[in-house]
Amino acid sequence: MLRRTSPPVGPRPAESRTDEQVHAKLQMAMDELGADTALLTEVRGGREHIRWQAGVGPYQGRAVPLSDTICDRLLNGQIDSVVPDVQAEPSLRGVQAGEVRAYIGVPFTTADARAYVLCCLAHEVRPDLGEADVRFLQGLVESLRPVL
Repeated sequence: MLRRTSPPVGPRPAESRTDEQVHAKLQMAMDELGADTALLTEVRGGREHIRWQAGVGPYQGRAVPLSDTICDRLLNGQIDSVVPDVQAEPSLRGVQAGEVRAYIGVPFTTADARAYVLCCLAHEVRPDLGEADVRFLQGLVESLRPVL
């Protein structure tokens, strides 16, 4: 059995076309909504897998139990797509949100029935977020769906 004993040498592989498109859309979401972070996560096997990230935070590549996430509450209908103040939302008690103070997310599925959530996070309370912002994210979802 071969086993790597040191990190790989050489240039990192270039981002795929899909990665480039997703990152561009996440950056657009952050810019439009004034968010600190935008994430595209895949939900499978009872876990939330953070597939892509733009902005601050150590999120990309992590997988966490779905039951520990804000997205779980969104998918179960316990919260709306917009949570202007995460700490004031009773349905989010017990969720480890870290520095996240505001959340906006849109769940969706792809043609092959994979489940995703596109969300934006802010480090400050955001009472200005509303339905127009949800519609904006839904539009981004429609542009992402074909590439996922």
